[in-house]
Amino acid sequence: MVANHEGGEAGGESSGVSRRRYAQVIAGLGAAGLAGCPSESGSTATPGSNDDTVEPTSTGDTETDGSTETAAPTATDREPVVDTIAYAHANSPDVFDWNPWTPQDNTAGDLWMSDLHGLRNVHTTNLTYSGTTVPTPHKPDHEEIEIMTWIEGWEVDAPFDWYDHHDDRSAYWSGDPHDAVAREKHNHVNFFQAGNKFTESATFNQRAEEQWTLHQWTDKGSVPEQEPDPTARNILETYAGPVDGDPPLHPSFTEPYLERYRDAGSRDQVTSVTDELKSDRVSLDRIALEGGTDEYLAGTGPYRLESMDDVGSERMVLHLDPEHPNAGNTNVEKLAIYWAEGSRAQTLKTEGVLDVNVGDVSPGAALNREVLPDYMQEFTRWLRATGGDMWKFNWNNPHLRNLWVRRALVEAVDWNAVSQNGWGEGGAQPLAHDTFLLDAQSEAIFSEEFLDQLHTYSRESNTENADQYMRRAGYSRQGGQWVDPSGNPAEIDLFATSTITEHVQAAQTIRANLANWGFGVNLSTQGWSTWSNNLDPNSGLNYESSLFWHGDPYVFQYYHDVGAWWDETLVAGSPTAPDPFEAKPEDTVDTQGKPIVQDVPNEPGAFEAPDEAGKAPELDDATEVNLVETVNRIRQPGNSEAELQEIYRTCAKYYNFYVPHFPFHQYMQGSFGNVRDFDWPDSAARAFDYERSFGIEDVLVLGGIAQASYDTEFEPPEEG
Repeated sequence: MVANHEGGEAGGESSGVSRRRYAQVIAGLGAAGLAGCPSESGSTATPGSNDDTVEPTSTGDTETDGSTETAAPTATDREPVVDTIAYAHANSPDVFDWNPWTPQDNTAGDLWMSDLHGLRNVHTTNLTYSGTTVPTPHKPDHEEIEIMTWIEGWEVDAPFDWYDHHDDRSAYWSGDPHDAVAREKHNHVNFFQAGNKFTESATFNQRAEEQWTLHQWTDKGSVPEQEPDPTARNILETYAGPVDGDPPLHPSFTEPYLERYRDAGSRDQVTSVTDELKSDRVSLDRIALEGGTDEYLAGTGPYRLESMDDVGSERMVLHLDPEHPNAGNTNVEKLAIYWAEGSRAQTLKTEGVLDVNVGDVSPGAALNREVLPDYMQEFTRWLRATGGDMWKFNWNNPHLRNLWVRRALVEAVDWNAVSQNGWGEGGAQPLAHDTFLLDAQSEAIFSEEFLDQLHTYSRESNTENADQYMRRAGYSRQGGQWVDPSGNPAEIDLFATSTITEHVQAAQTIRANLANWGFGVNLSTQGWSTWSNNLDPNSGLNYESSLFWHGDPYVFQYYHDVGAWWDETLVAGSPTAPDPFEAKPEDTVDTQGKPIVQDVPNEPGAFEAPDEAGKAPELDDATEVNLVETVNRIRQPGNSEAELQEIYRTCAKYYNFYVPHFPFHQYMQGSFGNVRDFDWPDSAARAFDYERSFGIEDVLVLGGIAQASYDTEFEPPEEG
C-alpha cells in the first residue's frame, strides 16, 4: 500500500520541485505584511463579526523566593480576537443543491462542507494524503500539525486494478461512516444516470472490497463487445487516490435510486428514474443537523451546519466539530460562508469582510493594493503548475493550416503584453519552454539539455521574424496588409467568452498587435453557452481561433487525443466517429483538420521547412509518425522508462515544430487575507504548498492551518 504518497509520475518525472522552483520563491520574498509583525497600528474587529476584541488579562500573582511577581500571560491564556473565518461562494440558500446530477449545478460551497480528499502540491502536482504533517511555527501551541484527508493510501495492481484506502475516521455529520461503501453507491448511481444500464459493453468497474477500501479497474473485456483496456502503471497511479469531484451523498439518498435503476426493465423506466433523480433537490435543510428535515444526506467536513438557524440571506455559519481529527489543529470555531458572486463578492473582498481569498494582489489586477484595506494583504504567491492559457487554432481555416503563418502569428504578438493586459502585472508568467506542457511538467519530464535544444518562440513581438515567415508562406504585404498567394487579405476570426474578462482583454491585445502588423483579426465576444457550443465538435467547430485555458496535473493529459470542447490536447478527436472525443489511428485528420500522420524532426529544435508548407510538409531528417498511435502508446503497459521518455520527446518535438496551438503563459497564483485577526505561515512555508481543486484556501481552513490571532497588530503593507 502506498500511503502519504507524494512521488512523481513514472517516465522520468522527478518527485522534487523543479530546477526553477518556478517563481514562488521570488514571489514569496516580495510578499509583505505577514501577521504577527510588531506595529503601532490599531484596528477594529472584522466587519460582519462581533466587536469582541479581548485585551490581555493578568494570570494573577505568584510567589517566588518570598517575592511577588506577575507571570506574563501566554497567547493561549487568552481568547483569540475572533472566532469566525469568512469565505464567499456564488450560491444562495434558496437554490443551493448538493445533488450533483441536477441540470443546473448549484452545489457551489459543498467542498467547504466535506473532508479534504487529498492534498495536491501546488508546485509539483504530486499528491499526499492522510497523515501529512506540516510545520506551523505561526501557531503558539502547535509547532506542526497532522492533516487528516479522506484517502489515506492506495495501491496499484497493473494493468487493470487499483485500490483506494479511506481513513476510517471520516464520518458524515450524522455519525454514519463516510466509507468506501457510500462512495461505491454514489458512483454506481452516477454510472446508471449516465445511460449505461442497457449498454452491453459498459460495466461498473468498482467494488467496496472492505468497508474502507474501494477497488476500481479499467475495462477487462468481461462482457460482449467490451474491449479490454490494459493501462500503464504510471497512469493507473494517477487514477488511484484522487477523488477531486462531487462528495458522495449519504447512502440513504443514493441507495433507493440504485435499487430502482437495478429494477428498471426498460429504457423508459431508466429515464423515469433519472428524471426523478435530477429533480430531487438536496437543500441545506436536508443536511442540517437541527431545524431541517432530519435526513442528514451530506456533510463530512470539520465545520458542520448545526442548525437552520445559522442559515441567513447573507451568509451561513458552520461550527467546528470537536470530534473531527482536524479540529484540534485550529482555534477558529466557526466558518462563515457568504452568499455572493460578481460585484457583490468583489465588494466583500474590497471591504475586507472575507478573511481568506484566492488571487494575487498586484498592480493592474482587479484586486490591488489600492482597493484593499491595510489588513487585507497577500501572504503567499506561486506559479500555478496546472493553470494557464493558450491561443487555440482551427486548422480548417485556410491561413491557419499553413505552418509558416502559424509561426508568424506567434512571433508578431507581444505575449508579455497579452499576459499583463489580461491578468495584471504579476498575474501570469509567459512560458519558458515550447513543449505544449506548462513549465512545471516540462521541467519535471525533460532534461535541461533537451529543453535547451528546442526552438523557443519569441515572447516579445518580433516582426522581423514574423515578416520572414509570412514571405516563406507565400504571402506579400500590399499597402500595409498581408495577402495570401491568391491575393486574399490575411485575416482570421478570434473570439473569447465574455464571462472571462481576462480572455477578452488578452484577445484585444492580440488583435491590436496583429492589426498594427497588417494581419486582420475579427474579434467577437460571446456568452458562455454560445462560446462553448462553437468549440464543441458535435456542433461543427464554428470558430477559427479562440482564447482558451490550458493546464492539467499530468503529462499524459496533454499528450492525448481528446475532442471534448472543455479540453485541448495535442491531438483533437475523430471527425469520422459518432462520438468525436477520441481520434482513431486510421483517421487522416482530427476534428481541427490537423493531420494524424506527420513528419516529426529527429533532432529537437529543428525548424527548417519547405516554403509554402501546408498541413503536412515533407521534411529532411525526420520520421513519419502516427500521432494517435503515439499518444496511445503512453497509456499502454510495458513501456520502459526510456521508451516512455522517447514517446514524450516525440510529442514535444512535434509540438515545437508545428505549433498547432500556442500555450503562452501560466498563472501566478496567490492567496490574500486578513492579517490583523489571523496569523498565517511564512510566505514560503510548506503549509502553503497544498491545494484541493483550484485553491489552497480550503486546505488552510479545513486542515486547521488558519490561526485566529491573539492580538490585532500587523505590519502595514509596503507602498505600491
